[in-house]
Amino acid sequence: MAIRTLHQVIGRNDQVIGEFMDLKQAKEMDNRTDVLYFLADLIEDQGIGEQQAESIAEMLINDNVRSDVIGRLRSIKNLPSTTVNETEHNQT
Repeated sequence: MAIRTLHQVIGRNDQVIGEFMDLKQAKEMDNRTDVLYFLADLIEDQGIGEQQAESIAEMLINDNVRSDVIGRLRSIKNLPSTTVNETEHNQT
């Protein structure tokens, strides 16, 4: 007799995303799914349909694209809330 432990990753609408024997792999897929849904919700909030938003999010976290997206995002610096020129202009 053998005992097996199976870890299921459940997505939206209680759909099974994957089944894993290894807890670490299940947690990695769960994290990936959480990020996917976070990105899809952001995209959907901009007026894109749910299915299309999920497709775009899947493309963004794809292993072949993700590192390039992250690298480009890291190159962006926060804009100052007000620039010196705007502040001087408003004072005159």
